[in-house]
Amino acid sequence: MVVVGRSAAKTKAVADELGVHCFVADFAHLHQVHTLAAQLADHCPRIDVLVNNAGAILGDRHVTADGFEETFQVNYLAPFLLTNLLLDTLLASQALVLQTSSNAARLSARVDLDDLDNARNYSPVRAYGNAKLELVLFTRELHDRYH
Repeated sequence: MVVVGRSAAKTKAVADELGVHCFVADFAHLHQVHTLAAQLADHCPRIDVLVNNAGAILGDRHVTADGFEETFQVNYLAPFLLTNLLLDTLLASQALVLQTSSNAARLSARVDLDDLDNARNYSPVRAYGNAKLELVLFTRELHDRYH
């Protein structure tokens, strides 16, 4: 088991309690996702289960340094990127990929393919719901392609 989190102190505390290794990555910075994938590839030649559990409902609309709306990036793009960067290892390991979703994917998602960054009519709850629905769709596509 490996624990990943964005707070070094909290992540280390959990890892120490479990007696496992940890890595730190903030999904609001995609270069950190790339670094995390490289670290995991070096540390974990086999991955049995990848659990993407990022989740944040943020307040005002904020665009990251990567140029994406932050809720979209943290809740969808970063887990999507991490999964794809690890895909060869995941497939070779016959791994399970678990994505944490939310009832918001059903109740408040209104995905507009022409406005994935929620630039028009931004709502924190809708942005979160959209990202979680996008994760559900991504997971279904992974299943259809590789199961």
